[in-house]
Amino acid sequence: MAVLYDHFTPFVLMQLEEFGFCGRGEAAGCVAEGALPLNTHGGQLGEAYLHGMNGIAEAVRQIRGTAVNQVPHAARALVTAGTGVPTSGLLLGADG
Repeated sequence: MAVLYDHFTPFVLMQLEEFGFCGRGEAAGCVAEGALPLNTHGGQLGEAYLHGMNGIAEAVRQIRGTAVNQVPHAARALVTAGTGVPTSGLLLGADG
């Protein structure tokens, strides 16, 4: 699953392509197919606008299995803090 920083919706699509989840120009179709659970906490508009912390908290809840909108068997999560400028990213995973 992924928690992609969504300060503007098009940047979510750009991140899907930049991180290799789909090819250039294919992000809209990738999202429509629902192959990758995204922003299960509601994103910046649905939860709050704290740079990165809400995404990290959601990813931890997903990996622990305690999220409100739990992704079944979530074992890895990508959390990003934006695109277009140098920002950060975090990969989380469950042990064993």
